[in-house]
Amino acid sequence: METSQVLLLLEALGIGLLIGIERERNAGEPGGPAPAGVRTFALASLTGALSQIAGGWPMLAVALAVIGGLRMVTHLSQLERQAGLTTSLALLIVVVLGALSVEHTFLAAASGVLVAALLAARTVLREFSRSVLNDFEIRDGLILGVSALLILPILPDEGFGPGGAINPRNLFVIIILVMAIGAVSHICTRVFGDRLGLPLSGFLSGFVSSTATVVAMARKVQHRPVETYPAAAGATFSSVSSLVQTGIVLLFLSPSMFSLAAPVLLIPMAVALLFGVTLARFGLRDGGKREGLELPSRIFSVPEAINFALIVATVIVVSAVLNDRFGSEAVLLSAALAGLVSTGSAAVALASLVVAEQLPASEAVVPLAAAISVNAGVRIVLALRGGATPFGWTVAGGLLLTAAAVWAGWWFAAAISSMITA
Repeated sequence: METSQVLLLLEALGIGLLIGIERERNAGEPGGPAPAGVRTFALASLTGALSQIAGGWPMLAVALAVIGGLRMVTHLSQLERQAGLTTSLALLIVVVLGALSVEHTFLAAASGVLVAALLAARTVLREFSRSVLNDFEIRDGLILGVSALLILPILPDEGFGPGGAINPRNLFVIIILVMAIGAVSHICTRVFGDRLGLPLSGFLSGFVSSTATVVAMARKVQHRPVETYPAAAGATFSSVSSLVQTGIVLLFLSPSMFSLAAPVLLIPMAVALLFGVTLARFGLRDGGKREGLELPSRIFSVPEAINFALIVATVIVVSAVLNDRFGSEAVLLSAALAGLVSTGSAAVALASLVVAEQLPASEAVVPLAAAISVNAGVRIVLALRGGATPFGWTVAGGLLLTAAAVWAGWWFAAAISSMITA
């Protein structure tokens, strides 16, 4: 028993030494923290561990009060009081981590490393917040954080409307997912810049709207015919990102439907990816000059996310009513009609019906495939709208292959299901 306690004290000592070394190295910097270094932090961590062993959490509370009081006296006696605030907080955290190491050794060790890394990254974080982040990025990041951490937990998690198909929390999860995907796309844009040009731009834009991406790429080719292959690659990659978004939505809302629909998503995703890579290589071989990316003025659009959720809610209500009155055949029609607007909205509507137990997951795969195919047809029409251009035919060919792969995935999924049930 004593041997194990000694090992726990050694872990607490190691946590204090790790954080103390970092504070010691910064103690001599102008305007840096107050002189509390290796020995102070090591003793504070040992105090927390011994207090937990000797008297539990009440003794730890006394130790925190004493160390906090001593630190306050030292802090108030300094001319630059603000300078040691970070060290004061770190000192109290070390006491808690020392106590935590007695009962949760791994959690305490991981937390100690995290605290030390956070303290050591002071310069990097300061430069990042002041020089790298823009005002709109901070604003949109706060909007996403408030939505996910404050608003989502208080929303009711129960069904309303026809058959209880409308779940406010699930709908708000969709809004958060759309905003989060937009944030990830923006980060990729900032990281890669114009090194990947139009193909990357098309892939990232597809998370917002693959239909709008095809229109934008067609318009770009009208002004720069030399960009035919890179623009066609971007339009094709938008199909990949659209399918990725659909898969993420299904995985969050209905894992059972995702497992059944995985071949319908993964096989066309692989086909579109290979076709897009081929087009991008053609563009590089032809010596096409890569178009630079234009940084958006926002990470994501809150109105667009809300509009997407409203479309989803409308499709859910219509599908639920049709399902009650006419059966699952009507759901196929409503999903196909939803595909005219967005594949994602049809996927969310179908997943919501599955979660509300109004539609078996096995019967939702065909409507999903129909929605993807209809949406591909809409994009083919838009790609060919400008006439028989090389861009239009190239994009249309890729979309036809993708639509064929959707039904190949459905056939594969049906074959596997029949083999399992046989």
